[in-house]
Amino acid sequence: MKRKRSRERKNPVNASTISGDANRTSDASLKDNEKTAHVETIMLPHQDPQCRKEELNVALGVVKKVMSMEVAEPFNVPVNPIMLGITDYFDVIDTPMDFGTIQRNLENGAKYMNADDVFRDVQYIWKNCYKYNKPGNPILELVDQVKEKFTMFWNAAGLYGGEKQTKGQVSSSTRMGTRGPTGYTRLLGLRPGERIVTKWNENGEVIQQERGKRLTSYLGMLVRCQRNALLQVKDWSKVPDEAKEKLWGLVLEKFDIDDEHKDFVMNSMGNKYRSYKCNLKVKYYDPYGTDEERLLNCPPNVPQDDWRWLVHYWGTPEAQLQARSKINKANRSKYVLRHTSGSKSHAEIQYEQALMRKDGKAPSKQEMFVLTHTRKDGTPVDNASRDIMTQFEELSAQQAGKSPTKADKLFTEVMNRHGHVQGFGLGQTRFKASVRTLVKEFAFVKEQLASMNQQREKQRKELEEMALQKHRMQEEMQEWMEEQLMKMKDEMMQEFQQYIH
Repeated sequence: MKRKRSRERKNPVNASTISGDANRTSDASLKDNEKTAHVETIMLPHQDPQCRKEELNVALGVVKKVMSMEVAEPFNVPVNPIMLGITDYFDVIDTPMDFGTIQRNLENGAKYMNADDVFRDVQYIWKNCYKYNKPGNPILELVDQVKEKFTMFWNAAGLYGGEKQTKGQVSSSTRMGTRGPTGYTRLLGLRPGERIVTKWNENGEVIQQERGKRLTSYLGMLVRCQRNALLQVKDWSKVPDEAKEKLWGLVLEKFDIDDEHKDFVMNSMGNKYRSYKCNLKVKYYDPYGTDEERLLNCPPNVPQDDWRWLVHYWGTPEAQLQARSKINKANRSKYVLRHTSGSKSHAEIQYEQALMRKDGKAPSKQEMFVLTHTRKDGTPVDNASRDIMTQFEELSAQQAGKSPTKADKLFTEVMNRHGHVQGFGLGQTRFKASVRTLVKEFAFVKEQLASMNQQREKQRKELEEMALQKHRMQEEMQEWMEEQLMKMKDEMMQEFQQYIH
């Protein structure tokens, strides 16, 4: 019996199991079980009978799913204050937390008893981010996106502690086939003082943007953050100048941009701001018939006060009867063609194609349309694009040997778009293109005049040099003649003297 007790002490966790397997009912075995009862106080969580292992496995699946998203990258690893230049982080944050730590705790079973314990640690991720970062920091938009996704996955898994979505609420993240807001964690992971150098074409459009560090997409992320661009205004023109300058400053923190490109940046942000508000209206306002329903279905990441203001404004006669909105709606209905360029702008595609060509020339309007409306297998992206390409072929056959200007005019008629330069996206309006053409022509004329002035200056200097050489020649000739005359005079005097004597 003593030998059995020594074995049980060597393996106290399994002592009750050994006793049960022996099927002994003696008083000695009962005493042995009582002696080993204290092991419950030193059991790991996953060994506790009350531990909900299946629930924790489901929670682990949710955590892994969230960690696989690009937008969650900053929250998958512990914060490194040294690398990020935030040395006071641990002075502000008492309980650091990240998804990677939670995943390890779930996998080794060293901490959690149930899903509530996991959910409690996850909340520290949001709380720490909100507590340390100041309003307007793009990381706050990322944490809102991750929180929304986590809550959706958590509720869908049937776990406890999540913030369940309001009944009937429309969420873009629940729709199949949608990518959701862009996170651009690579930009947010730049070291303090590190900036991305941008490259621009002759039309003032940004080109050669690296994946994950795209300026245009970063601008959209900035204006979607209500701490940067206010929503309680009628349109972008009513956004205070202070807010716009703040946005410009945030852009300069990540990108090295000259002031001459500020107009492009601000116009791009204005377009993205309008698109963002338009999408809010289409997804969360128009589907509902009453303001009560709309207020109950506030979009994710939009404060209730801002949403209440937007719902009220969109219901006013001023907003409903805006002629500009009707015109824009009519114009948008014409844009039925799909494209395959993705997030790349036409300026980037033109630049890349020019680099690939031996002559270095940018694609024509027709070539640009084919490039941006053809799948990888070489087929048109839709029937409408196929019809237009067919017309292009017929147009090319008809215009064989004719002037490019005439062909471009017919190309415009085929496209049937008025207001933007056909084949080069929506970034260049006719007015802008005309202005740029005039600017180029003026620069060319100015260059020609400068060249002519240089030629005239060169000729003037040449004439001055010729005149100087002529003057020198005249002086030299006069000196030579005088010398010759003196020489002749001396010779004649010598001959005369000889004749006298």
